[in-house]
Amino acid sequence: MKEDLHFLEKFPKDGAGLYVVCDLYTFDNLYRLLLKNSFDHEESLCFILSNCSLSALVFQERIHNMKYRELSAEDALSAELAACKAKLICDIMNAGHIDTDASASNCSEDQ
Repeated sequence: MKEDLHFLEKFPKDGAGLYVVCDLYTFDNLYRLLLKNSFDHEESLCFILSNCSLSALVFQERIHNMKYRELSAEDALSAELAACKAKLICDIMNAGHIDTDASASNCSEDQ
């Protein structure tokens, strides 16, 4: 798989070091970023299954129902904006109960 994953360095992680993907919006953005960075659909799915902590909703709505196949790289947000939004959503949904990586909180207010 791809070695250069620097675009993911600001995405929130849990205590086990897995990327936190607890909502459909975050899944879609992460998946599109992987596609944009030379992953194909199967590689993107394998990366997410191996390196992410997924909610049941995400697993059912995107993976089990194979909706991930409809996502494309053209709609990808910038990595920094996607990471900031993922961190915000994670914090709101979990009220700070997941130990997220502190580097993900470096979002500027204009984003």
